[in-house]
Amino acid sequence: MLKVLVWIVSNDDRYLEKAINILASQQNGVELVGVTADLAVQFTCDGKTVPFIPLDKVSGGEYDVILAVGARKDIFHVRMREIIQVATQLNIPKEKILGDCIACIPGFTLEKYRQLQRSQLSIFAIHCFGGLISHSLGLPFLSPFVNMFLNEEGYMHFLREPHFCLEKNLVFKDKAFNDSNGFYYPVFTLDGVELHMNHYPDFDEAVAKWNERKARINWFNLFVMAYTENENFLEQFDALPYGKKACFVPFKSNLPSAWYINPAVRKDLQTFTRIVNYFGMGSPFYYDPFDMLLYGKKTPLIDM
Repeated sequence: MLKVLVWIVSNDDRYLEKAINILASQQNGVELVGVTADLAVQFTCDGKTVPFIPLDKVSGGEYDVILAVGARKDIFHVRMREIIQVATQLNIPKEKILGDCIACIPGFTLEKYRQLQRSQLSIFAIHCFGGLISHSLGLPFLSPFVNMFLNEEGYMHFLREPHFCLEKNLVFKDKAFNDSNGFYYPVFTLDGVELHMNHYPDFDEAVAKWNERKARINWFNLFVMAYTENENFLEQFDALPYGKKACFVPFKSNLPSAWYINPAVRKDLQTFTRIVNYFGMGSPFYYDPFDMLLYGKKTPLIDM
């Protein structure tokens, strides 16, 4: 039986019951050994009061999982980065922490999630998908390809010689306007490749984040993602020598790296770019994200 400590990080408990039921079904039952929070709370389950444990006393407890309740911040973000930062300060084992919303993702098992946490995965992505799915799964950013986008030609150039390109320094080229957020952002070149840092109004921060995350790349565990409506780009991508890669396309193809997404599933989203980004946020998960990132395996979750 799985011993679970409930950590209330916000008053959003919409995932709590489902998360406990999922863990119980997969782990031969669940025993709630305690509840913790910044302030003392009363928590009951099945009519029984669960003992309160002060947050600063949690590190020495006997439990298998710390279930963070209220881990989802909004449609875009999961609070796991903040939660793990607090846990680290309090010497709470971060490998035992699980966001309640993450346990409810289709395809989740505790074993696969722990494996993904330990894998130190780096994601190369042509646009925001890598950052979005990392947020959804509570994973750290171990790649500089976050909060930015490239065009297909530039991304293909990078993927053919990534080590060589990343040895180069960013060169400021121009600024562009982000209509959605209402600010100007920097456009850099890297070995001639344009990088649009469209989520950074602070140009110095954009460079600092790029260099910080570039240093974290785990070259031994890469997942390479792209999307296209161009069959020629798909063929070039398919020929690249990466073990785990996915190119999301709105048409069916027999190429191994072609991952079909039927645009009709989200008719309300006007562009394929947005459809792919919403996949990263789990709206919906077209494929099992754990199988995808761990093994590069296509496990469809919905009928397309």
